[in-house]
Amino acid sequence: MGLFDNQQYLIDHNLLSGAYVIKDPAGNDLGRIEQNLINTKYIFYDAAGVEVGRIEAKALALQPSFNILDFGGKTIAILKGLQTTFHGSEYWFENAEGEEILRARGKYPSGEYQILDPAWSVIAEINMGTPPKKCDFSVAILSPNANRYLVLAAVACIDGSEHHT
Repeated sequence: MGLFDNQQYLIDHNLLSGAYVIKDPAGNDLGRIEQNLINTKYIFYDAAGVEVGRIEAKALALQPSFNILDFGGKTIAILKGLQTTFHGSEYWFENAEGEEILRARGKYPSGEYQILDPAWSVIAEINMGTPPKKCDFSVAILSPNANRYLVLAAVACIDGSEHHT
């Protein structure tokens, strides 16, 4: 199976290198996200080492903003947020035309997030782990139509926004 073909993912984040290693529940490597701390980019690679997408963050912004690009460099979504509420944090994804296409809601420090579609249906759940843990993050895709790339991108963006800024 390819990087974006699974229903469940386990993700380990190496704080020293900035890399996120993406695995299936059996522990097989599916790909990775390499974080470039100098110019605030995240690059997605499949298991063969082929770049399949990238995220470019706006550095020094008042609110986080992440431009999510496909392998050809075309913007497919912009993750915006952070809106902090009594119940937790919210982020939203807009397409290139500025229309909201997804929303992420969660609670810090528990690290439990839901990804919702425009009809407010939960399409994925992300657990950013609390010690003791087997991995740093677990992702469950609940909708067969969910864009797995955007869900995995949400992990890196939310982690970068809430835990490393």
